[in-house]
Amino acid sequence: MDRQRPPEPRPNTLRQYFWRSMREAHRRRPISFYLMFAILAVVCLGGQVVYVRDDPKRFATFLALNFIVFGVIAARAIMDFFDIARAHFREREVLFRTTLGEEEFVRTLGNRVAEHRDTGPEA
Repeated sequence: MDRQRPPEPRPNTLRQYFWRSMREAHRRRPISFYLMFAILAVVCLGGQVVYVRDDPKRFATFLALNFIVFGVIAARAIMDFFDIARAHFREREVLFRTTLGEEEFVRTLGNRVAEHRDTGPEA
């Protein structure tokens, strides 16, 4: 009758809690959060363009890289705009269906408006 007990789970350390919370926070952050850091890096590193004014090829390369990075950031900003607009209109439709879209609510509202018209304006 000697049964083996299952091993008890090891307690989590502070480091495990920290890394788990960092992974969860990383999943919740939008890409635009990281693009803000990219903007900062490009602005800092783009300052080197003043030192390459003697070499037109390097100047064009620096300038092209800056335009590419800012183009990607602008494209992502436009995508975020459409995502936000789509979510807004979807929520607006759900809100409409839960209020004015319900027949019972519209009927009750119509009855109250009719009662208010019958009693006349209260002055």
